[in-house]
Amino acid sequence: MIPRIDLEVDPSFPTGAPMGMPPEDEISEEGYGYFRGVWDISGVNRNEALAVVNEERRLAALVDEVTTRSDEFEAIASALEDGDPDALPPDFATRNPASEILELVGDGDREEAVLDGLELGVAGVAFALSSIGCFPAASCRSHATDRSWSDRPVVYFAAERPTVHWLVPLVRDSGCGFGDGSGHGGLLFVEAPSISNLMDLATAIVTKAERQSFNR
Repeated sequence: MIPRIDLEVDPSFPTGAPMGMPPEDEISEEGYGYFRGVWDISGVNRNEALAVVNEERRLAALVDEVTTRSDEFEAIASALEDGDPDALPPDFATRNPASEILELVGDGDREEAVLDGLELGVAGVAFALSSIGCFPAASCRSHATDRSWSDRPVVYFAAERPTVHWLVPLVRDSGCGFGDGSGHGGLLFVEAPSISNLMDLATAIVTKAERQSFNR
């Protein structure tokens, strides 16, 4: 079960939000915007974004199939992201012996992170935004634990005004909304009641970009 919260979103053009790319001299290896544990993923091309968007949908479907509660989804998604079998529910392997998740989580010695180290549900949007020239600054799918710094799925990013205009119908049609992220520098954000909406947005971005002028 992919979690969903009761959240009213505003998909209209975020007139009051800051727009424009961050100054290069203010971007470090740890990114931009006063966040911790982030890194620069700008400059992604469309093929790279599409690969992450498709893999994210596949992984989300795998977790969705074996969960009925939000806390189960969180535990299994975190185990998958971290390669930590101890994070799986105690009886997971017994109840789901044939699940591909067991192989993907591994034995705790996995070398490569899934989704390039980003969280399930927000990785696709971050990569999709990067592929059209935006600067993704931070993201959180919102967690059913005290590790969550956001109470709803959200991606903070910087973008030029024409790009935001281009995004407006995609944000609206996917059930997402914009917000003012100026508390973290010159940023805005997209938010949603569920990562399902953000995954729909990611798919819409890479699909529309293939047909229009944002190809990279």
